[in-house]
Amino acid sequence: MRLAAWAALVSWCAASGATAAAAGADGDRQPSDTQSLVLLAQGDALVASAPARPGDPPEGASLRLRRVRAGEDLRAGRFRLRAVLEAQSADAFGDHYDAVSGGRIEGPLRATDAYLSWAPHRVFHVDAGVVPVPFSLTRQVGEADLRLPERAAFTRTLAPDFRAGAAVGGDLGALVYAAAVMSASRTLDGDLFDRGALVAVRVAGEPIGPVGTTPWRRAPEDPWTDWLRYRLGVSFLYGTLFEARTVGAGADLTGQWRRFTATAEYIFAHAPSPSGDHQGAVLEPGVTLFARRLDIVARGTWERAAGANGWGAGAAFTLYAPDPRARIQAGVERRTGPSPSGTASYGLVRLTLTTN
Repeated sequence: MRLAAWAALVSWCAASGATAAAAGADGDRQPSDTQSLVLLAQGDALVASAPARPGDPPEGASLRLRRVRAGEDLRAGRFRLRAVLEAQSADAFGDHYDAVSGGRIEGPLRATDAYLSWAPHRVFHVDAGVVPVPFSLTRQVGEADLRLPERAAFTRTLAPDFRAGAAVGGDLGALVYAAAVMSASRTLDGDLFDRGALVAVRVAGEPIGPVGTTPWRRAPEDPWTDWLRYRLGVSFLYGTLFEARTVGAGADLTGQWRRFTATAEYIFAHAPSPSGDHQGAVLEPGVTLFARRLDIVARGTWERAAGANGWGAGAAFTLYAPDPRARIQAGVERRTGPSPSGTASYGLVRLTLTTN
């Protein structure tokens, strides 16, 4: 049934003929950044792990294939077709995806991008299919470009990643915008449009110069390197996330000057009882060295849910090979709370191979 629904969704996308340049809410990706073959493979060597909530790595030390993505990214004039499938290993609790992750088909298989695009100009594009949700800075950064191996735990709970629906967006130069109306369903099946709806909006401004969502990957010869630049983003979400009438809001700030880059983000979500309010914040300052070949970053997090606070700290480095499609990353993180999650930690080394 789910595979049949997946085929129906692809047919619906083709019939719609209206989508965009699927660069996510922040529209950093340009045509030259993609190849027809999309491939991402990540393998982990877990040194140690003490899980406390879904999404945490399996307990103890082990080797695992963390994630594989494969698909095609085709362009013809103003149109684009991108179809990518992903399979992930299970976490410590036997789940393959975060509670708010979408695009699921069966078991560990899901669609991360499956859309058609129409982009008559960089200031406007229209999307339809399985597209990124324009909410939260961290969800606009792909897994291959994360500065720490895993996203902050509260973002995995509060920020959805992919949903089936339609979106508009564009790049106005100093301002990037995106808005989407989506099915709230996390699964692509016969009930795709019967589980409620989700509306999301994101706007990000760069008043001084270009920053983007991954400024630590900007070329060393970037003429803006000596400028102190920043990007301010705001996000809004309403609909069925944890439950119906969930309201989410977020604000984020990215700053870059020469080799230094820092990002900060705050997310708040309110749902009718019993979920209540849930919020969190993360700060990630770091520095890139050796012509952007080495990125070193620290992380501090705060989270509040069910009237209790949780804190976390971590650090990581990413070493990029001469061919930037290969990279090695090592990171550690430790969290406490909020209740009843308890204390969690991990230390791992990750190898990433990607074509884009």
